[in-house]
Amino acid sequence: MPKIKNIFSQVKKLALLHPVWTLIFATVLSASLLYFPFIFHLNSFCGLKYPKKFNFSTILLNFDSLNYIIVAKTWYNPQKIAALFPNTLSPNYFPAHFPAYPALIWLTAQIPIVDFPHASVIVTLIASITAVIAFYYLSTLILKNKKKALILSLLFTLFPTRWLVVKNVPSPEPLFITFIITSIYFFCKRKYTKSALLAILCQIVKSPGILLAGSLGLAAIVKIYQEKTSPKKAAKKFWPILITPLGLITVFYFYKLTTGDFFAYFKTGNNIHLFWPPFQVFNFQGEWTQTIWLEDVYLNYLLGAIFLLILWRKYKANILFLFPAVFYLSTCFIAHRDISRYLLPAVPFLLLGGEKNLTNKRFLIPLLLLLPALYLYAINFISFNIMPLSDWTPYL
Repeated sequence: MPKIKNIFSQVKKLALLHPVWTLIFATVLSASLLYFPFIFHLNSFCGLKYPKKFNFSTILLNFDSLNYIIVAKTWYNPQKIAALFPNTLSPNYFPAHFPAYPALIWLTAQIPIVDFPHASVIVTLIASITAVIAFYYLSTLILKNKKKALILSLLFTLFPTRWLVVKNVPSPEPLFITFIITSIYFFCKRKYTKSALLAILCQIVKSPGILLAGSLGLAAIVKIYQEKTSPKKAAKKFWPILITPLGLITVFYFYKLTTGDFFAYFKTGNNIHLFWPPFQVFNFQGEWTQTIWLEDVYLNYLLGAIFLLILWRKYKANILFLFPAVFYLSTCFIAHRDISRYLLPAVPFLLLGGEKNLTNKRFLIPLLLLLPALYLYAINFISFNIMPLSDWTPYL
C-alpha cells in the first residue's frame, strides 16, 4: 500500500511538472479507449453487440461529417455539389456549415496519405487537444491554482458525456470552443486585439460565434462603466471589440462569391432552430424534438442555471459570467432534442463555476466509478448517430 501511494505521489508531481503533456496524453487516452471497439472490429463490447457498427467507418460517418467534407471539396459551388454528390441534399443547405472547419479538413487532406474522411477526424482530435490545453491556461489564470486547474482540465477531457462524443468524431465544436476559450483568456488579460481576432475566427467556425462577439462588447461596456473611462480612452482601449462582427460578415461575403447570395445562410431550410416562447424543446410536435423523453434536457437547464448562479456570485458582470449567461439564454429558445450539444460552448465556464465541487473527491470518486457507464453511453451513441452512405468514392 505505501508503494502504491508513493507511485501515485510521483505521478501527481510529474503531471504538475508537465501539465500540457499530461493533458495531451489524457486526451489521446480518452479517445483511444472510445475508439477501441471500432478499431479492432469487435463483435461485442461490454454487452453491446454491434459487429456491423464496430468499425472505424462508423466514427467517420457521424453527423455531420459528410456535409463538412462536401463543403471542403466544393466550397458551396452548386454546380460542383450537384456533379460530385448528386444523391445528397440540396446545394442550398450547405451554407449552414461554416467554412473554417472544412478549410482545415481540406488542408489536412493535402497530406499524401490522408483522405478527406480521416482528415476530418485528425482536425477534430487536434482541436480537442487545443481546447483542453486552452481551458487549462484559462483555469490557471482565473483560479491561481495549478493543481485545481489541472484536475478540472483532466475532467474536461471526458466530461460531460456529450463532449466526450463530440470531440472524438468529425465535428467543428472542439475548434469552436478553442477559439472561445482563447478569446476570453486574452480578454481577461486585457489583450483586446488578440481577443477580438479570435472572436472573428470563432464566427468563421459556427454562426453562434456572434454571441461571443456580443458578450465581449457587453463586457467592454461594463468595464467602461465600472472604471469610469472617458469616451476617448474607451475608444482607444476597446476599438478591436467593435470590429468583431467582421467574422460573420466575412463568411456571408464568401457565400456571395461562391453561391451568388450574401444571405445564403438564411436560406438553408429549417436549420435555424430558434423559437418563441422559450423552452419549445418540450413540444412533442416540434420537428427536431418528436419525443416525450426529455428529462435530461430539463436537468441540463437546471444544472446550467445552478452553475451560472455560482459564476455570478464569483465574478459578477465579468466576461466569465456574461458569455455563458448569453449562450445559456440563447439555448432556452432552441427547439432541438440535442440541447446538450448546443450548450457545450458554455460548459468550460460552467465547470469553472463549479470547480469547488467538481475537484472534490466526493465528485471525482463517483465519476471514476461510473466511467464504464460514461463510455458505454458514448459508444452506443456513436454507433447509431451515423449518416447513411452507400459509396465512399466521392468523399475520399
